[in-house]
Amino acid sequence: MFLFGRKRPSVRLVRAWCSPFGEDGPAGELLALVDEVLASTSLQPLEGQINFGHTQPMSSLRRALAKMKPVALDALTIQDEAGDVLCSFGAESASVGDRVRAFEIFALLPPASEAMQDKLLRLLMRHGMHHGYARALGAALDPVTEMPRKRGFFDQTIEVAGGRADWLVPEMDVRAGAVRGLYPLNVFSAVGLARLAGSGLRLPPSAPTLGDQLWRPTIIEQSELLRANPTYRGFLHFGDD
Repeated sequence: MFLFGRKRPSVRLVRAWCSPFGEDGPAGELLALVDEVLASTSLQPLEGQINFGHTQPMSSLRRALAKMKPVALDALTIQDEAGDVLCSFGAESASVGDRVRAFEIFALLPPASEAMQDKLLRLLMRHGMHHGYARALGAALDPVTEMPRKRGFFDQTIEVAGGRADWLVPEMDVRAGAVRGLYPLNVFSAVGLARLAGSGLRLPPSAPTLGDQLWRPTIIEQSELLRANPTYRGFLHFGDD
């Protein structure tokens, strides 16, 4: 939410889809991963909500997470004192009923934090990552949705988000190789790379041939990707807009 007279600064974000917990993941495993993600952001969490419940301070939130088995989590949101979302976990709808579920994991980082983003993506790669990326985002876009903000009554925000059909490789279940697009820093699974190769997108020679690798196209490669793929420009997110 915007406050009167407050202009949101540019930020950097990491977003990943992972299956981080086993079928019988014990209590404590969830909190351990949440703490690792928060430690990578250097931002100060204040409060949050579990499974769309009431907002509670971090002290009681952590106690609740410490007792919770991962299979019981549907959604987790953690915010700072301004109400901005710093971190979130959301169970993928396509994995409902599957005990080894996929989660979308989001983390907000300070603007100049390339080392942090690399560290966080490498951390999440150890937790069953299917697809992930990092990017800088300008003040005109909402970090959670990555969509333009529309200003409403009393300076509230009205957000309009796209669906999985808007992805470069659309697939309801991200575990089946869905790819949202290309970004300044990318991670693909082996099945995601296979699906990407069949998408028609012309990739540079540096593109990975094996899954679970960090791929950072150079500035020259980003320009070439945009030039060689004019019909795919909506999926090539190399700027901060």
